Amino acid sequence: MITTKESVGIDLGDSVSVSTTLSPDGDVKDVFDFSMNEEGYRAFAERVPKDARIGFEATGMAYPVYRRLRELGYEDITVAHPKELKWITKSKKKNDRVDSLKIAKLLMVGMLPESHLLDRKEQMRRDLLVQRVRLGVEIGSMKASVIGYLKREGVYGSLPSGSDNFSALRRRAIRSLSFGDDRDLVVSIMMDRLEFFEKQCGPVEMRIRELCREDEYAKLLMTIPGLDYYLASLIASYIGDPHRFPDFDHLASFLGIIPVTRESGKIRRVGRMSKDGPSRARWALSIAVNTVMERSGVIHDYYIKVKGRTGSGKMAHVLTMKKLARMMYSMMLTKQGWRWEDEGLTRSKLSKLDGRSSDVAAEEEGGDAA
Repeated sequence: MITTKESVGIDLGDSVSVSTTLSPDGDVKDVFDFSMNEEGYRAFAERVPKDARIGFEATGMAYPVYRRLRELGYEDITVAHPKELKWITKSKKKNDRVDSLKIAKLLMVGMLPESHLLDRKEQMRRDLLVQRVRLGVEIGSMKASVIGYLKREGVYGSLPSGSDNFSALRRRAIRSLSFGDDRDLVVSIMMDRLEFFEKQCGPVEMRIRELCREDEYAKLLMTIPGLDYYLASLIASYIGDPHRFPDFDHLASFLGIIPVTRESGKIRRVGRMSKDGPSRARWALSIAVNTVMERSGVIHDYYIKVKGRTGSGKMAHVLTMKKLARMMYSMMLTKQGWRWEDEGLTRSKLSKLDGRSSDVAAEEEGGDAA
């Protein structure tokens, strides 16, 4: 790759970063430290031309640095994928100046592996979705703790029967338990914590529904039976614009749902799922497979077929994840809904985004059509 621009590699630090500038011929033109504050950015802008190509690794400082450099007028910025730069950290000779030089050289020859950065709006949306995931984990953990404690104290069996361990009736029964000692305080604290986390879910879910109404990709995924606004929004957030992936194999690699392959000579070994990329995206896709299989004969039949062929439920689940992801990718590219869509079910799900019942939504659609 021939370039007429200077290439700048930055090794980011929390307080001080190192910049190395290479001329178009690959000669080191400038090396300097700059502070991660306004004074430092001004010093950087004085020494690096606005048309320079800039690259740095996707660390915790990547977002604020990227945004500040864009504000300063730099447009050609590449943020490198950290896993693809492992050889830097494994290098026998490692320091900030050496690393910034290597990044600049990779950038100059077009070999710096790019990482996708979210814009501010996408990042805030992702943050909300992640917080909802974490709240779900906290709630699940707290419920398990309460049940475990009550079983240990021998009172779990005295609670009213029911399929929901935390129905309103059972919650009242748990609150009314009386040990006559410090165990009453323990139960009260555990239930208070559970209800605190549950209360936090309300405003987060309301905002996610509002955002989903404006997200065409999420609404497309909601045409799949078993996917509600939350799972659809989470998966759509991680895939983003499907056109950024040249083909599905690139998306599968990003999601980490491809097998690890090792080749030596004529020997080729295919191992476990790579699990590279965002773990929460794989978690969401795994949950989606479970819920969609319950409602879609197409996905369920595929899972049964693969399980029969491989003899492994785990492998069948992973391959079904990959098939469902391929279908989602195609839907988002073509902007077409699920081929086997239940329109009534989709209408019901979409109506809940703005608080309407499915009957009201149907009546309004009928009135418009008339």
